[in-house]
Amino acid sequence: MNKYFEVVLKILERYFGKRGSKVIICLILMIHGVTHTEIRDIYGVALSTTRRYRKAVESGNIDALFMVAARTRERSKLDDYETEILADFNEAPPRTLREAQSRILILTGIKRSLPRISAWCLKRGFARLL
Repeated sequence: MNKYFEVVLKILERYFGKRGSKVIICLILMIHGVTHTEIRDIYGVALSTTRRYRKAVESGNIDALFMVAARTRERSKLDDYETEILADFNEAPPRTLREAQSRILILTGIKRSLPRISAWCLKRGFARLL
């Protein structure tokens, strides 16, 4: 990115916040004929986001661009078995992610991918498993 873009971005972030500046930059790029994929590649905004911005502009609902939707974290099904899993892991910590995955499957009947198992264990204070 060139230095003028950086300066304009900092000014927009100061007055409109990070999210507001992202909306404004995307709208400016759209007005100048930059395609959604080019915006994604240049600025890192998801295609679904740019489509949502374009629909809001076309419908005239500009206020929707600056509204932040309420989001809730989806609970993992493993959270229902947290005490049993943690008790088992504290008794004999798993040495690998695969071992943790198989023990969780035996304890709960729930199979999760290795990255999901890793994230779930890290959130509960277990050191990164190999």
